[in-house]
Amino acid sequence: MLTLFAALILAALIIAFTNITSIDLTLVKNHMYSSKAYYIAEAGVADAIDKIQRGVSTVTPWQNTFPPSTSDIYYVSVAQSPIVITSKGLASVSNFSRILEVKVSITGNSSPYQVNISQWKEITQ
Repeated sequence: MLTLFAALILAALIIAFTNITSIDLTLVKNHMYSSKAYYIAEAGVADAIDKIQRGVSTVTPWQNTFPPSTSDIYYVSVAQSPIVITSKGLASVSNFSRILEVKVSITGNSSPYQVNISQWKEITQ
């Protein structure tokens, strides 16, 4: 009887440990995918700033894969007056997305223009 009771306690502990480990693994994966989506959105902001510096038109929204040859995508739009860059990064494997909104100002008379960031914030979904 004592052996059976000890086996039941041991089985319950093993099940609890497995459950906790599974939850921890899920939390780590969620954090990894969420961070990945943030950095993809950040790449979209960098792309927009590069286009602004070079004097390339940013009137039409665009999308791009990042890194190249993957299915992870950023979507970028640039509003004028004030200039606000909105970039949404999508980590496609997990469907995690993060949105950044960056207000910038431009100085200079010719390309490459100086782009100054005045506000950087994440938009919560």
